[in-house]
Amino acid sequence: MTTAEASYEGWTNRETWNTYLWISNSEPVYKLVLRLMGNASGSATTGEFADNLEQFLWIIWEGRTPDNCSLKPVNWVEIAMFLQSEHTNYLDGLDSPP
Repeated sequence: MTTAEASYEGWTNRETWNTYLWISNSEPVYKLVLRLMGNASGSATTGEFADNLEQFLWIIWEGRTPDNCSLKPVNWVEIAMFLQSEHTNYLDGLDSPP
């Protein structure tokens, strides 16, 4: 199987794409997810953010997206990296001294 065959809409798989859509299309969830990227003591590493994101969404969605897609095959690091790249100004503000 080639990389193109294994991907979906530019994401690792359909579940990763679908999870990101649910995050980005729900303002309350999106705002909470941004808070998982870091706090006043600094931004989280990509791995920490991915782990926190996975734990948070497993709790609120009980292992499945609102449209019943399993969270098991989701590439959490891919979502974390994408969100971090989209919000570098937010993260820079967290890491700079007050």
